[in-house]
Parts: sequence; C-alpha cells; structure tokens
Amino acid sequence: MGEGALVAITVRASAVASVTDRRDRAVAALFDAHYAGMCRLATLLLDDPGQAEEAVQEAFLRTFVGWRRLRHPEHAGAYLRAAVVNQCRSRGRRRVSEQRGNRTLWAGTQDEARSSDIERAGDVLAVLAAVRSLPARQREAVVLRYYADLSEADVAQALGCSLGTVKSQLSKARASLARLLSGEDEEITEAGVDG
Repeated sequence: MGEGALVAITVRASAVASVTDRRDRAVAALFDAHYAGMCRLATLLLDDPGQAEEAVQEAFLRTFVGWRRLRHPEHAGAYLRAAVVNQCRSRGRRRVSEQRGNRTLWAGTQDEARSSDIERAGDVLAVLAAVRSLPARQREAVVLRYYADLSEADVAQALGCSLGTVKSQLSKARASLARLLSGEDEEITEAGVDG
C-alpha cells in the first residue's frame, strides 16, 4: 500500500469519526431536551408508564440508528415525536391481544398506575378517564394538541395525516369530552374512573 493510499484511509477514518461524534452529541442533546416530555406524552397515549418509557427508548434508538437518513437534523424533535407516537400505536395494538389473555394482571397494573398522587384528584381522574375513552386517533390528536401544545399542523405531521383530519378529530374529541365531562354520559365516565 502506497503512502497516498494510507493518507486517504487516515483522512477518511478521521472524517467518519467526526461525523459519528457530531451524531452522538446531537442525539445526546436531543435526549437531554426531550426524554422526560416524550415519556409523559407516551404515558398519556398508552396509560402505562413502563410501556411508555420502553416506547420512548425504542424511538430514541431508531432515531440514533437512522440519524444519517434525517434530511433536516434541526427537525429531529418532530421526527422523534412522530416515532414515539408510532411506537405507542404499535404497542397499543399489541396490548389489545395481550389484554384478552391477561385481564386479571392488567386490572392490577391499572390500579397501581391510578395510585399515583397526581391521579388522586377527582377532576384529574375524570378528565383522564374521558380522554382514555376517546377513539385512538382522537386521543392522539388531543394529547398532542393540548398536552404537548403542538400546533394543528405539527399534530398533522406527527400523526402522518392532513390538517383537515386533525381539525375534524379535534372537533369530534371536544364534543365527546364536553358530553362526558358534563355528566350527560355518566356511565362511560364512571366506567373509566372505576376500572
């Protein structure tokens, strides 16, 4: 191997190391800035803090592995949010089949989650139960719009749908929540709070 080839290999190795270092720093900064918020978001979508944390970790892992495919690394937060929502959807689908075989275990997990200090307040329980009773797309839109405080356009991007679909889902969700929380549909509200 000639001296020129050795220099080219050294330069290339140095460039790869530089790109890898930048990626590592960028993902670490993304983690520091967004991990807790993404865990809260996933917990609201999944209603299970353990599953939520796993979904967020998987989303971060996929973001890290696919970093070089990001066209706009400055928008990595939006990419990550979409990845978290997708992970929650996948886990939600899997959970339906798991619930069929593990109803007793699942009821115990929900009781443990409800024992947290935040959920002890009656109003919070009623709102959480009402949001949980919404269909998945409406619940996702409500959580992203009002909890994550995203614009309707950002919600559409995170959910992978049109702005009109987001507006429609939010309108339906607000009507359902108003009905549920006003007491007109007490049976669903009580079922959501009590189990």
